[in-house]
Amino acid sequence: MNGVTVRGSDKLIKQLNQIPLQARAGIGNALAGSVVLLDAYAKQKIQGGGRAGRVYTRRTVSHQASAPGEFPKTDTGQLVSSLFFRVAADKLSAFFGTTLAHGRYLEYGTSRMAARPWLRPTLKANASAITERVRNAVNEALRNV
Repeated sequence: MNGVTVRGSDKLIKQLNQIPLQARAGIGNALAGSVVLLDAYAKQKIQGGGRAGRVYTRRTVSHQASAPGEFPKTDTGQLVSSLFFRVAADKLSAFFGTTLAHGRYLEYGTSRMAARPWLRPTLKANASAITERVRNAVNEALRNV
């Protein structure tokens, strides 16, 4: 599975684990809303917009690839259909990513293909909204303890 891990979150999670599970519900909701936001953004960018890559023919059907540096564009729909998210049972962590091995190759490129990043740009574009949402939820949980 390919996804994003936020560095430095371990220390915060240890501290938040001291909050009763019931009081963490708002944090879990904020994380759930955040990963739903990431999922929707990534799908919109992958499925929408123009392409600037090369045009090629596969089985008599013409396709236009995404250019290096662009979001990968839907061809078979595999990447979009493989995206998933979940919030952990502790309501203090969430995961968003893909089950496809080639999701990593698209993100970072290979020796034969330039990167078509989708995960990092998705997180970067939504980082401030997610930070605000989670910060507000943590502050609310702390007030309620």
